[in-house]
Amino acid sequence: MVRVALPARWLVVAALLSACSGDPGDTDAEPDAPELAAEVVQLRRDEVLERVEVALENTGPETVVVESLRLRVPGFRAAGAVPKDSPVPPGQVVNLPTPYGGVRCPGSGEPRIGRPVVTVRVHTAPESRSRRVSIDAGDGGLLTRIARAECTARRLAREVDVRFGSRWRLEKVGGDVVVHGTLEARLLADQPRDLTQVAGTVIYALRADAAGGQALASLTPARPRASVPVTVSVASCSGHARGETKKPYAFLVWVGPPGGEQLAVNPGVDAASRAAFRRVCPL
Repeated sequence: MVRVALPARWLVVAALLSACSGDPGDTDAEPDAPELAAEVVQLRRDEVLERVEVALENTGPETVVVESLRLRVPGFRAAGAVPKDSPVPPGQVVNLPTPYGGVRCPGSGEPRIGRPVVTVRVHTAPESRSRRVSIDAGDGGLLTRIARAECTARRLAREVDVRFGSRWRLEKVGGDVVVHGTLEARLLADQPRDLTQVAGTVIYALRADAAGGQALASLTPARPRASVPVTVSVASCSGHARGETKKPYAFLVWVGPPGGEQLAVNPGVDAASRAAFRRVCPL
């Protein structure tokens, strides 16, 4: 056998390459990625906050701590990462609220929504080093429904302007205050639209005092304006209701073509109307 003497500098390079090549028993090897699954859901309390919740399931053997979460959905503008400090024990599901961002509504047709991707920065409970994990999430069509509703509401806002009038009359009914005013509607499109029903909020009840008939108001290009008498009274003025509600003035008015699908919009509420409503229930 012929032995070849290598120069000393070659031996040093060979030793360095051997050290960097890794070994199955190397304790500094990259840990396995956490085993996570995700589903996008929306609870009733999330609707008025314009957010969803990521139901994150830990299918692995160790507790995972979520440091931040970002939801990305094709068809929505990204809302950015949300800081978290949320442990997810093995075999459990934890709901993590997050905004879904603004919808990209097309000029015509339905919005095109892709599959949501959840990106989390996490570490396992015994470790402090974090890593980023991306998960293809399911949503059961939820985000498509949210996008369609928002785009429809924007379209309706371009077709009909609905807002409360600024003049209110106060009335005492028992120990409560009731205020009487109007909803003012103005047609902005060249096709007729009807106002068919109204609904109040957690705090305030809203009732239309219109005469009989299927529509509260019928707007046409020939008669583009209508004034609907309404009454606002208390629905719940408890401390709990006032503390929990995030949009106390998010009243609903259903608008649509005569005999067609009716969709809800939020009427405008000016300072005079808010002041009148606070006489009904102070906020």
